[in-house]
Amino acid sequence: MDEMARKDKNSAYDGDALTFIKLAMALADDYESIYVINTDDDSYAEYSASGREKKLCRRSSGDDFYADTVKNCDLLVYPEDQPVFLDKFRKENVMAALRVGKSFTLNYRLVIDGVPRYYFLKTIMGTGENDNHIFIGVQNVDAQVRRERAIEEENRTYSEIAGSLASLFEVIYHIDINTGRYTEYSSSASFAELGIRSCGKDFFDLNRNAIPKILHPEDHDRIVSSMRKEALLKNLEKSGSFSTTCRIKLDGRTQYVMLVAIKQRNNCDHVVVGVRNIDEQIRRENKAAQDIATYDRIAGALASRYEVIYYIDTDSDEYEQYSASEQYTRLGIARAGEDFFNAARTDAIKYIHKEDTDRVLAALDKQALMEALKKTETMSLTYRQMLDGRVQYVTMIAVRPKNDEKRIIIGVFNVDEQIRHEQSLTQTTEAFSEIVRAMAQMYEVIYHVNINTGTYKEYSHSERYTRMEIGTTGTDFFGDTQRNMKRDIYHEDYDMMAEAMKKENLLKNMSETGSTTLNYRLLIDGKPQYVTLFATRPREDSAHIIIAVANVDSAKRREMAYRQALGSAMDMANRDALTGVKNKHAYVQMEMDMDRQISDGTCEDFAVLVADVNGLKHVNDTMGHHAGDEYIKAACKVVCTTFKHSPVFRIGGDEFAVIMKGSDFEEKDALMASLVDKMQKNSSAGLVTVAAGISYFEKGKDLRLQDVFERADTAMYENKKLYRGSRR
Repeated sequence: MDEMARKDKNSAYDGDALTFIKLAMALADDYESIYVINTDDDSYAEYSASGREKKLCRRSSGDDFYADTVKNCDLLVYPEDQPVFLDKFRKENVMAALRVGKSFTLNYRLVIDGVPRYYFLKTIMGTGENDNHIFIGVQNVDAQVRRERAIEEENRTYSEIAGSLASLFEVIYHIDINTGRYTEYSSSASFAELGIRSCGKDFFDLNRNAIPKILHPEDHDRIVSSMRKEALLKNLEKSGSFSTTCRIKLDGRTQYVMLVAIKQRNNCDHVVVGVRNIDEQIRRENKAAQDIATYDRIAGALASRYEVIYYIDTDSDEYEQYSASEQYTRLGIARAGEDFFNAARTDAIKYIHKEDTDRVLAALDKQALMEALKKTETMSLTYRQMLDGRVQYVTMIAVRPKNDEKRIIIGVFNVDEQIRHEQSLTQTTEAFSEIVRAMAQMYEVIYHVNINTGTYKEYSHSERYTRMEIGTTGTDFFGDTQRNMKRDIYHEDYDMMAEAMKKENLLKNMSETGSTTLNYRLLIDGKPQYVTLFATRPREDSAHIIIAVANVDSAKRREMAYRQALGSAMDMANRDALTGVKNKHAYVQMEMDMDRQISDGTCEDFAVLVADVNGLKHVNDTMGHHAGDEYIKAACKVVCTTFKHSPVFRIGGDEFAVIMKGSDFEEKDALMASLVDKMQKNSSAGLVTVAAGISYFEKGKDLRLQDVFERADTAMYENKKLYRGSRR
């Protein structure tokens, strides 16, 4: 009887009486699948076009369309779209839309060959003899959606670029290359005063007659020739754009401008010509060219600045040494070792000046150094050391890489000449002036400040710093500094600098070593740039301090890029290549961190789940290792989608571990029940299953993560026996 009823039910989808099926055949080229659903009992049939003639053939059928949809959702719909899909694509929602005469539509993504693809679903109600049926068409719109999004992104990008670039030009001409008609757009009052028409019938006539009047005589012939219609189009044909530099009379004086011509990307009948004022840039470059020999010498000096660099693992204290200094190499200090801090103590006693030994040993105490880096991210110390057979001043700088909390870098560079010059500041006025002039080549600005009266003098060779309109002399350095910082310091660094540059704080920081260093960002040319402020007191009893500001923006940004690249490399080293989850190396690091937390009593509640893929050997033996890899990935996906807020580690070929904290720990029982439910369904459907065991951290009992892991591992093997028993 049931089979008879099923045949009668499905027969509604087979005959020619169903006129909407004919309509579906007409739409077959546009839809991958068409579903016909009986609204009385939710039975359905799925059709798709096949063969050269695109005949509509039944692909599948069932008794409950909406129940089958829920089952297939977890397998086929992209995980991010599943909640919305299940919420919206319910029978009551579909029928509510159709009852008021509307069609029901839905956009979502299906996972096809492991890649999310965009799909569109449309539902309509049957009429007449088919009024108890609805028809659903499923269309692959992936290419269309991605193309539309790419176009939208491209248009948005071009719009942003155009808006940003418009303010850079004195004037922009939009030219019809066929007729010569043009429109001028200008935000420059200076250019408007030249009397050039804002629109006209022939741009190239303008080029021949009006523009030459404002050109510098030496540039006249070249510009007129290159801007002729034939020459301009020829240049644009080669690369799509053309630019040249010339001089014009603007604001009563000769200024450099750049002419830029661009052929419109989506409109080959129009050309855009912009005139950009680059006078300041050109003159700055010309001045820079005059000083190129000086800056070459500075660059050469900075390249060999560091005597030695140490790269230290703070967990194990192992280290590596890098040195380009022959003087340092001759000391016989090891190039690598197992205990940096012990080796540093030994070398300090042997090579550091006796008066500086205690200070260096205190700074190189591991606990003190780590605390200092935690507070300020950098630590610097200047001391005397035996180099090349004589005592020389060196500065040690310690930093922590941005993306690696387990390592620090310590660099030592020779500052002997600099320190001895600084010591000679108090000897004679002439020596002081010589040092100021020498330092001026290295710093944006230098201040000589009387700490008793507050009077100061400023020395600067930087054109950019001079444009900030900071006075060259004054009577209240600390007051002027606080006022200027509100305008000139990047807002994220203002609070720190406002506190650090208070007189009492600055002098306190300088009291121990005679100097201090501050790193921050300064607004130069409207952009935040990294600078370093160095403050020193020539003598302990001196009434003056010297404050120098160096622009380190380029070096800082290179350092940031290096740290980011290093962080990415570290992340890759901790990822499993097959599944994308964390690997055994990452698990070992997590285990070490949590063992320390358990040891010092700071470890929060957690649970460990161990999962082992069932039947992997059988899949490898019967279907090959490629199928086995896909089987492992499928198992990993089930674990990851169940424990969404916990790190998942692949710790063996077919074994995974999950460390649950926070919300996942609170919901551990529900999550475990969800995993068991998924495994039962997968087992019935012949899909991948895992055996799993879970154990919880017991404070006072568990001394390490391995204790919890072993209980979970034992529970997993007990669970695996159940799977094996169920197969018998």
